[in-house]
Formats: sequence, structure tokens, C-alpha cells
Amino acid sequence: MPTTQDEQAFLNNGGILGARTAAFDWVGHPLGPTAGWSPSLRTALGIVLGSSFPMFLAWSEDLYLFFNDAYQPVLGDRVGDALGRSLPQVWPEVWDTIGPIVRGALAGESFFFESFPVTLERHGYPEQAWFTFSYSPVRDEGGKVLGLICMVVEDTEKVRALERHKQAEERLALSLEASGNIGTWSVDLETGATFVDERFARLFQVDAAQASAGTELDRFTSMIHDDDRARVLDAIDTAIRHETLYDIEYRIPQLSGLDAWVNARGKVFADPVTGRRRFAGVAVDISARKDAERARIESERIAVAASGRAEENSRRLDVLLDAAPVGIVYVDTSGRLLIANASNRAIWGEHLPTAGIDDYAAWQGWWPPGGPGAGQRLGFDEWPMARVLRGEATAGAIVEIEPFGQPGVRKTILIRAAAIRNEHGIVIGAVGANMDISAQVTAEKALQESERKFRTIANVIPQMVWSANADGVNDYMNSRWQSFTGVPIEQLAGDGWRPYVHPDDLPGIDAAWRRSLADGSAFEVEHRLAHHGGQQRWVLNRALPVRDDDGRITRWMGTLTDVHDQKVSEEELKAAARRKDEFLAMLAHELRNPLAPISNAAQLLTLAATDPARVRQSSAVITRQVRHMTDLVDDLLDVSRVTRGLVELDRQQVDIKSVVANAVEQARPLIEARRHALDLHMEPVPGWVIGDRTRLVQIVANILNNAAKYTPQGGRIGLAVGVEEGQVRIAITDSGIGISQELLPHVFELFTQAERTPDRSQGGLGLGLALVHSLVQLHHGHVQACSKGRDQGSTFIVTLPLAPGAQLPAAPESHAIGGGAQAGASRSVLVVDDNLDAAQSLAEVLRSLGHEARTAATPTEALASAASDWPQVFILDIGLPEIDGYQLARRLRALPGAGPALYLALTGYGQAHDRVLSKSAGFDHHFVKPVDLPALAALLARS
Repeated sequence: MPTTQDEQAFLNNGGILGARTAAFDWVGHPLGPTAGWSPSLRTALGIVLGSSFPMFLAWSEDLYLFFNDAYQPVLGDRVGDALGRSLPQVWPEVWDTIGPIVRGALAGESFFFESFPVTLERHGYPEQAWFTFSYSPVRDEGGKVLGLICMVVEDTEKVRALERHKQAEERLALSLEASGNIGTWSVDLETGATFVDERFARLFQVDAAQASAGTELDRFTSMIHDDDRARVLDAIDTAIRHETLYDIEYRIPQLSGLDAWVNARGKVFADPVTGRRRFAGVAVDISARKDAERARIESERIAVAASGRAEENSRRLDVLLDAAPVGIVYVDTSGRLLIANASNRAIWGEHLPTAGIDDYAAWQGWWPPGGPGAGQRLGFDEWPMARVLRGEATAGAIVEIEPFGQPGVRKTILIRAAAIRNEHGIVIGAVGANMDISAQVTAEKALQESERKFRTIANVIPQMVWSANADGVNDYMNSRWQSFTGVPIEQLAGDGWRPYVHPDDLPGIDAAWRRSLADGSAFEVEHRLAHHGGQQRWVLNRALPVRDDDGRITRWMGTLTDVHDQKVSEEELKAAARRKDEFLAMLAHELRNPLAPISNAAQLLTLAATDPARVRQSSAVITRQVRHMTDLVDDLLDVSRVTRGLVELDRQQVDIKSVVANAVEQARPLIEARRHALDLHMEPVPGWVIGDRTRLVQIVANILNNAAKYTPQGGRIGLAVGVEEGQVRIAITDSGIGISQELLPHVFELFTQAERTPDRSQGGLGLGLALVHSLVQLHHGHVQACSKGRDQGSTFIVTLPLAPGAQLPAAPESHAIGGGAQAGASRSVLVVDDNLDAAQSLAEVLRSLGHEARTAATPTEALASAASDWPQVFILDIGLPEIDGYQLARRLRALPGAGPALYLALTGYGQAHDRVLSKSAGFDHHFVKPVDLPALAALLARS
């Protein structure tokens, strides 16, 4: 049938949900049209819809759901189809948890839970949430439970920011565990004064006015049944001394001759500000559960019928007020304060008498920081209660207040107010709810400040910072991630970073992360991450768990550090160290090889000194092996000078063809010894370059020798010289062992050498190509190596820039060295060396060349010998005892009667600064051990 407006008047104060309820098609619903709804349902629903706090009503055994506007955020995406549905259908994922609580409420019990954890799917995904709520049964006039009312406040953010005060939690939970006729009591442990409410006084048959004014605890304990009193007193004593929960049942004899059964619960509470202790709790008449349930129900029915609907509604409202975890006040249409519950008094203190809205000026409140009017005091007409009395349906505000009687104390409270209307929609008063959120605001401010500091620090440090929750889900990245990857943070959040990690590294990261999540160990792994420059760079990814006071992991904090350059350097150092070790082993091998024949030849000279053939053969062996060792040392010195930039090129215009001819001449003995065929091709076009002839010959000769060594005997070597595009191109090919693809990029590096074979036991030190590379660069040229692989031969190509406007070089001038005897004449020579073998062997060589030679082992001996018989030539070792060769040369020149002479330095030191020192000491020439005998002989012949 159609529903009249008067029949739905109880919905007029219901806001959006009141309108939706009125417009809902109830005809096909099991509850039927609103016209047929019971008064109990109408009253309960009116209370729910008129509340400014989130509430819902579950009606009948099927628990059909009604809720108000404030409850909509709790439902989330389910708000659209929740009205009128069964509570288990609306919340299936938590029914196993709240189902037992709902069944307890339908059985007549009231419940209160604070910060109750549940996992909801109200937004399409599981999320952890916390709620403070109360469940209270709704009864009809006969006391029958017809449904339940739940007042709920979501405090998810509050739980995450701070811990609720434990004593308040227990006190509120205790007050909601009671059911039926409940009375409250409180004992001041300092004064002993006991205060009880009217219901408690009625249980003990004490005058209510006297009980509320305070009396002695003995007044009540003396009325407990004789058989129960000692047990009760002992339980009270234990609860006070040990501050444990007080929970006991006992009997109270009544004037009627019957015993009333009481369940008393309580504990010691301490005021968090003053520390004042009190023993407080509730007492519930449970006689019905013991022996008189029917009589109690009948008595209540008669009492309710006698007192009328207004008294019943008032009683139910009192229950709701006592169960509410927030401060609640009621005012009439003029603004006069009618009711304020205990929670409100705890927030505001004892209100001053309020006759009307103008008296709200005594309420001290200020607008909080961060909003309009921050710091300004609220006018009397700005309070939410005044606003709803002026016509607003609901009003709310967050205000900083100073409670009555507590000067200087500041609290931050959340206020919500709503108008109360009668069945005709006329405003008959207003209700306001106050919640103390000071701790939450303080915690949020501290959290915000801490987060600002953290983000500032995280964005300043050079590392990439990330964090994850206890389950390992990434929830934060600093701005360095975007700077490194070039990808917006939003795109990298969650698992968005995974595509930018090298795919080969992901399994290792995942395994290490699973291990850390499982055992709480530190997470550390190196992996590659895409850089905005296009390369994959190595990073060190480390994270540590953050634990709470109980040792539980609450989150993970991690950083990524760019270690790419360090890692590459480490690999390069390892490779360099490996090549160095190989080189040292190779050097030892190369130096030991000639020592054996030298040693053997020296022994042979001792044993066959009278055999001229054996002497010549041994001398030849020693000469060849010494030359080989000299070449090794020269290579080392050359590389050292070149790599340190100490080589000075004697630049002149050079014909590259003559360079190649000289290089072929130097390499020919080795080529012929290994029976290689040399194919030489030079274009007729002139090829002039600017460079050092000696070094250019060395470049080509080194490559030719390298080709000869690494080509099996009887192989082919090709050498082609051409001119193209302003450059001279020298290409040397061979049919040798080739170069592997792994070795090819490193062939010009120091100490790099292909694998040795038995026919190349004298393979050198792996320095030749490194020297070639450096010398070519000094000539502004380029050298490259090519090979198809092992046993495929090799090709080395040297390109040098053509000399601009090249002309034929002038013939070099001939310079005579020193003066004295004519070429080929015998010279008088003094050899000074503390190594007697070296001195005497060199003297013997000089005598064999027709010169007169004598020796001296010390500078003193040399000075004496020169003074007695002045020589034409001095050959002085530098590293002498007493004084060095430089000082000896100076003293010889200063001797009385010193004549002209040629001064030759002979030393193991052959670097550039050594030659400068010998020149400054007056030496005419500088020879490096072992001496180049042909050069020395030529010099003496020309002198």
C-alpha cells in the first residue's frame, strides 16, 4: 500500500540514508512496507539515523542492515547495495570473526571492542582496518531481543599512529561486557569514599541520593550474603593490591526474602594526568540467569508498561550513552544543556550551567593551526551545537579547547552535532558528540615532521632509498630513483622497478629477498639496474629490518648504491694482476732460459781453455745468450719509458720504404731460421712521414718478429706498403696460429701473450705489441689487429699520417767523436769496475781488438793507476764502492798532470735521467751493460 508522509516521519531526521530508506522498495522485502514496521524498529532506526556517529541497526534474526550517513565510509564500495541486506551477506569476509559477537548480542549481551582488527575487502582488495564499536541488543516492551545496534568508529589511522591507553581500553571493554540491569561503582583509594549510581544503589537497597553523594565501602559489603562476604572481601583486596581484574558473583538478601545475584567486575584505574587511583567497575543483576528469569521478565514488562514509551526510550538512550566511547551531550531548543555523559565530562571537566546559546561564550575553544582562522577563539555562535540549533542539519569542527577547571591545559577535540526532530520534523533539541583526539593529533604532527625529515634526508643522500612493509611490499622510493633511471617514481612504485633490473639478476634478488623475509636477516645483493644513459650499471642493494619493542619486524629500509665504476675497476685490477702474474712467470722463464747455456759455456771455457775451437764455440754461445737477455731488458726499459711518457722522438722526414727495408733486415735472421717465405710488396708511390726513424723501424720489426714467432715453421708472411687517403698503410699478414676472439680485444695490452708452444720456448715477454701500440700513438697513427680465429692467421695494419709537403731529406752530417788517435790505432784504456770478472773480460776483448787495456777494482786504485800512466780512454762503472763513477770522473779530470782522454760510462742504468747525469759529470758517451761491443769498437776506432 502507499506509504504516507506521517508514517515515515521517523526517517525525516536521517539525512541521505533516511531519504534512501524512505525511497526503498520494501514491498518485496521480508520486512514489508514501513507502515507495518513495529514501534521498536521505528524507534531504534530513528536513533541510528539521527546519530552523527557511524551506526548501524541489524534487525530480526536475519539481521537486515540499516545504517546512517556517517557509516557509509565504513562500507566503502558496498554502500550502494548494503541497505536491507543480511549482515553476513554484507560482510562475508569477517563473519567468522563478528558472527559470535552478533549471536551474543542477540542472546541479550552487550559488547564493546576498542581498536578491533579486521581484514576487509570494501574497496576490492584486502586491507587491514581497526574499529572501536559497541553491540547492544534492542528489546521490545516485553524485553525480547529483536535486533542489535552497533555504534562504530574507525580508528585505523589512530592505531597506526599511537597505542591506545590500556587502562581506558579495559575500562570501556569492561563497561560493555555487562548486560541487562547494570550499575556502576567507584571507590577513591585515597579517601575510601564510595560512589554508586542509582541502579547499583537499588541492588543494595540503599538510598540513591546518599549513594551518589558518597559513602563508606563497608556500607555495601556488609549487605552481601554471609556465605559470600569473606570471598568478596578477599577478591577486592587481591584486585587492589595486585591491580588485577576483579570479577566475582555473589548474593544480596532482599527485603522480599529472596536473594539477588550480582556479577561485579572492575579493576584499579590511575588517572594518566594526576596519577590518582580508584577502584571502579560495574555490577550486573544476574538473578534471572540463576533462578528467576521469568519473574524478572514479567516484572520488567509491567514496569515498562507502567512507565510508558518515554521512559522506555529514555532507558534505552541511557544504555547507549553508557556504552558510547565518546562524549555525548543533549540540549533543548534554547541550547540549555540537559545531559552530558561521563566521557564528555572526562573531556570537558564539569560543565558550567548553560541556560542558552549565549552561555556558550564560556566555552574556551580556538580554531587549530593549519586551517581558516587558525588561533582565533570561537564565538558562542560558531560552536557546532549552536549552528544546528540555527537550522543546519549537522555540523562539525576540530577545535582546541581548555577544559573547565584546568587552566593552561589544551586538548584537541572532534565535535559533531545534529538536530533532533520529532515525528513532524520539528527541531526539539540537538545532540553533540565530542572525541578527544589530542594524542592522535600530536602523534600525527610528530609523524608528519618525522616523515618530512626522513624524505628530506632520503632525497639528499646520493643513494637510492626504498622501503617495504613487513610483508615485503614496496611502499616508498626517494627521488634518486628517477634521477638514476630517468623513469617517474609513480611508474617504479610497487613492482614497477622489476622491468628495469637486468633479467639475469632477478632470480638472485628474489631468492635473497625471500630468505631475508623468512629469517629477518639483512638483505644484500649486487645487481644491474638500467641507467637513464642507456647502460646497465651495477648497484649494491642493501636493506635492514625495522623492529618494534617486541622484536617484530614492522618494515624494511633499504638503499641502492652505484658501484659500477668500482666493480669495473675491480675486474680491471684483477685482470691486470692476472696479466702481471703471468708476465712475472714468463719473465722468470725467459731470463732463466739463456742462463743455462751461459752457465754451460762458462764451465766449458774452464774445462777446455786450451781448445781454441771450444773457446770460440763457448764465446759464441755466451754472446748470443747475452744479446738475447739484453733484448729482453731493452724491451722492458722501452715499455717503461714509453708508458711513463719519457720517450722523446727525434722527429724528421722519413721515407717509410727505407724504414720497412731496415725492419726486414733486422727480422730476416729469425724469418730465415724458421724457414718462412716473406712476400714483400711496396707501391711505387712515395711514402714520407714525420717521425723517429729508429722507433719506426722498431714498430715494423716487432710486428715482423711477432709474426715469425707465432707462425709454425715453413709458414708465409706478407708485408705490403701503400699510400691512400693521406695516410701510409703498412699491412703485415701471416699464416700463423691466429688470435682467439677472447684475446683479440687485449692483444695490445701489456703482458698479453698467446699460449706458448714447444717450438716457441723463447717467445719473449708479451711486450712487443704493447710497445708497438704506444709508439704508433706517439706518431699520431693507429694500429689494429685482425684474425678470424685460431689457426686462421693474423693481420696487423699500421697507418701513419703522410708528411705535409714531403720533400727528400738532406743527407745527414758526419760528426767526428772526440779527438786523439786515428781510426784503427791502438788506444790505451783503463777499465774500472768492482766486478773483477766483468772488468777483466772486457779488458781481454779490448786487447783482442789491438788496444792496451788494464783494470782497476776501486776508485783509489784507478786514481793511482791513472797518475802513474795516463790512459787515452777511461771506461768507468758508475756503481763503485767508496765513490760513484760520476765523482771518480771529476777527480780524474782534477788530477795534477791530467791529460786529454775519452771518458766512457758503463752502467746497468740506461734511462734518460741516467744519461743526463753522466753527461753532467763529464762523460763523453754512455754505454749500458752488457756493452754493445761493435759500437764500442767503432767508437774507439774513430777516436
